[in-house]
Amino acid sequence: MDSLAYVGTPCQIQAVRKANVFKGDSNQDWPGNAKLLVGLFCRENWSYTCIRALVEDDYGVKLGDIKKFDIKRKRIIGYKNDGSTIEIPLIKSKPYVRVNCQACLDFSAEMADISVGAVGTPMGWSTAVVRTKAGADLLDGAVKAGVVQVKPIEDMKPGASLIRKLSEEKLNENLEDVKNREEQGIKVPHVATKDESDVGKLNGMANDKQFKDLEFDVIDTGLCVTCGMCEAVCPVNIIDIKDERPEIVGEEKEGCNECYLTCPRTFLPLGLIDDKVGINGSNRDDLIGSFSSIVGVKASDEHIKEKGQDGGAVTALLSYALDSKMIDGVVSAISSEDEPWRPLPYTARSSSDLLKTSGTIYSMVATMKALKQGIKRD
Repeated sequence: MDSLAYVGTPCQIQAVRKANVFKGDSNQDWPGNAKLLVGLFCRENWSYTCIRALVEDDYGVKLGDIKKFDIKRKRIIGYKNDGSTIEIPLIKSKPYVRVNCQACLDFSAEMADISVGAVGTPMGWSTAVVRTKAGADLLDGAVKAGVVQVKPIEDMKPGASLIRKLSEEKLNENLEDVKNREEQGIKVPHVATKDESDVGKLNGMANDKQFKDLEFDVIDTGLCVTCGMCEAVCPVNIIDIKDERPEIVGEEKEGCNECYLTCPRTFLPLGLIDDKVGINGSNRDDLIGSFSSIVGVKASDEHIKEKGQDGGAVTALLSYALDSKMIDGVVSAISSEDEPWRPLPYTARSSSDLLKTSGTIYSMVATMKALKQGIKRD
């Protein structure tokens, strides 16, 4: 089995963790390829077609003219190839936000081994929340190798209080959205089951459930996060992601419930999954989750800092993991050459390969099949 790092938003990290705990009759072990989960702070996300409409149609700038995106001071900032910038107030992007994001309660990727984001630290730095031994080993090794520089979050402004503030804002706003959905008769099962601990009861929720039930309960209700788990876990390969929507393209295996069982939006027992996978940091925060430490991080290498996002922390950490043979590859996303800023799944096999994926793409792409496929050998 390949040893891979998986980089994703909170909902993608939840999908991998859940699939490692709840396994169907085929007992697929490929989610275990992800030996290291790197979560990205995420307030909300946009589909590629919507971000293109926002930037090109509303602001008259071609996506191909932008070399890097960032979100700072409640603005989407696009750094153009000619040195100028485009700034879009986040409030202007609200009509374009993916509807599933409005039912997500996790800002800081609480199920990751290490979570990273540009919140709580000054320009040129990222904040890293270390949650597991795997995350601590990664950070400690990178520091000892001189690949990254770190500072305690207590020595940085505005510090962890801003992570808590944004986490609370997302939680409260989206709980209100969940309440509104439920008042309209729309169930939100991943929220309703977050405190459930009875494995038998949870497995029973997926009994006799197939893709039509997933479509009714998750996809048609606007809860699907397009993680691609249903597509990857299907034992007869009859689920495809088309225009960010899972669709069935063949006949289902009789009695199979793998897609429903592993979807992170059919049920999501947070505490149970944390216990099963070992997310047990020495500190527990109701808004940030379990962690052992929180630090400011930036790359030591100037080229990585320039190419990467917010000090190049994620790129530097994963470059170290690749170079030290801690992992065989990194599953993340890369921008399409034909359609700039359209994300495509990508598995980097070297630190130089990883640089192609540096920088944040604020659109979702299904990457579970890349995790399942692992490393394609020459």
